[in-house]
Amino acid sequence: MPKDDYQKRLERHLADYKEQRLGVREKGTFVHRGVEREYRHILPKPLQWLNIPEPFRKEVQEYVTGRRDIKLHKYFHHLNSSQALALSLFVPYLSGAPEALMSAMRLPALREWDLERVPDAGEGTNVDVWWRSAGGETFCEVKLSEREFGPATDDARHRQKLEEIYGPVLRGQVHDDLLAPKAFFANYQILRNLWLAARPGHERDRVVFLLPKANAKLVSQLEEVLRQVHRTLRSRVTVVHLESLLGRLRRQADSGLAWYAWWLQQKYVPA
Repeated sequence: MPKDDYQKRLERHLADYKEQRLGVREKGTFVHRGVEREYRHILPKPLQWLNIPEPFRKEVQEYVTGRRDIKLHKYFHHLNSSQALALSLFVPYLSGAPEALMSAMRLPALREWDLERVPDAGEGTNVDVWWRSAGGETFCEVKLSEREFGPATDDARHRQKLEEIYGPVLRGQVHDDLLAPKAFFANYQILRNLWLAARPGHERDRVVFLLPKANAKLVSQLEEVLRQVHRTLRSRVTVVHLESLLGRLRRQADSGLAWYAWWLQQKYVPA
């Protein structure tokens, strides 16, 4: 199969969803290498809030507009936006059925939560979802159709951060090969999240990676990195596949939001 099979299949599914479920036939635009192109799976920018499923669209919009520190991504109007997925899933469940979500993720109950939080002001990492439980903090990275976890440019600024911030903490907790500049910057987003839980004083913190199992390229990259993480840190890393999570949420009839997992499946899980 072509290497982008999942991405193209999801885009076709979302295009059908846009036309059949949302009733929008107008194509959205994306500028690629200076050329503006039209795509069926992109919403017209003025209709970007249709990217949140209707049952909680108003609540999510109010949550975002009430937070000065949350900015919609440039491509939020793309139906395959991972930010839209994070908002669509976590705001309703963390507000209305947090026990069901934590149970479905097989994680401890939480006490407080936040989206797009910066846990370490000096370093500046923005995590998609954060929550605190009795065991410590959890940092959650959400992916959907991306072909890779974000890399970083191998430049003087990033080399300094590797040498002064990330390297001293991760050394001894991941294989030395991952701390070589080429490997580190190729897997920057993964390792930056691991660094959050590896910091001194954060020995009970966890990292969660939420992504579709069908996105084989992302899964492969993550698995390759996690194979090189030493056991103590690796035991505090959880990989959650979107398809399985939504399936478990649908089966939790007593949660009060099992029906909403169906809405998310209809949008995010191609047949």
